[in-house]
Amino acid sequence: MSDLIIREPLASRIREIARRENRAPEEIVAERFSEELWDAIDNPPPRPRESLTDDDIEVPDFMQDKEAYRKAARAIRPKLYRIARRYWEKVGDHEKLALTDEQLDKTFWLIDHEGIPRFKSEKGTIQLPHDPMEDIIGTLDTELTDLSTTVRESVAEYYRKKYGDSD
Repeated sequence: MSDLIIREPLASRIREIARRENRAPEEIVAERFSEELWDAIDNPPPRPRESLTDDDIEVPDFMQDKEAYRKAARAIRPKLYRIARRYWEKVGDHEKLALTDEQLDKTFWLIDHEGIPRFKSEKGTIQLPHDPMEDIIGTLDTELTDLSTTVRESVAEYYRKKYGDSD
């Protein structure tokens, strides 16, 4: 066995939880890092394929291959649920931690830019940051495949207007 050094402010947080629950700090740490808990988070039981229905997956209108999008969503959902469960364990939200994959299939929305798992019921109540990739959509939707050609022409047009028609 070896000793583990835990620095502040984590040590203070552990002592506060131990004081509040009238337990030893070692018990708090052992509970939070129990083998069974991590095994359940890292290796959830296999889930039925039919649980995540097409209605549960919101496909953006601009997606052309909707079935490929749904397939990708089905593949990534278990990974998102593992991330969400780690977050809920970290913050001590045992109610959300107890949700099954099937329940999450119906209610889970996304993990936001701050790493917080969000539910469909939260849509419209939180402000997500603007996605700069949305600005690019459409700029590459031309017959030109070489973006540098478009940039050169745009820069040339700018200087033509600013300094006159000299090449």
